[in-house]
Amino acid sequence: MNPKFLLALGVLLVAVAAIRSEDNKLDPAKLIGTWIYVSGEKNGEKVNEANLKDGSVTIAKDKITLKGEQGEFILKYKLNTAKSPCTIAMEIVDGPAGQGSMTEGIIAVQGDTLKICYPPMGGTPPKEFAAKKDSGLHYFGLKRKK
Repeated sequence: MNPKFLLALGVLLVAVAAIRSEDNKLDPAKLIGTWIYVSGEKNGEKVNEANLKDGSVTIAKDKITLKGEQGEFILKYKLNTAKSPCTIAMEIVDGPAGQGSMTEGIIAVQGDTLKICYPPMGGTPPKEFAAKKDSGLHYFGLKRKK
């Protein structure tokens, strides 16, 4: 094959990979708003749908407000959008329990769908959006509230 053709093909493949990487990058502005739970799994067990319907998540620029059956929790958070999937570090700063608790998970937004997975008691952040049995992970799917 022609070396110039191979070089051009290589440059094209690198450019496509860079564009795809940018497409997967989380835009923090897309998190802002109120979200409602549509699915949940904790350590391999599905969360009761009735419990999900009672909760909501409101995300601002630097804090998350969780409302649910246990009360209202306020968390501060930081994103690392350079990682794929994006990582999120969270700390409970106010609520009925757990102040000062910290964890790191992964988060993604696609259109009006948000997914988040994390170890609630801290530990190693997950690599995929799943909360398999004995993983100790929580995984939630949410939709933007209209």
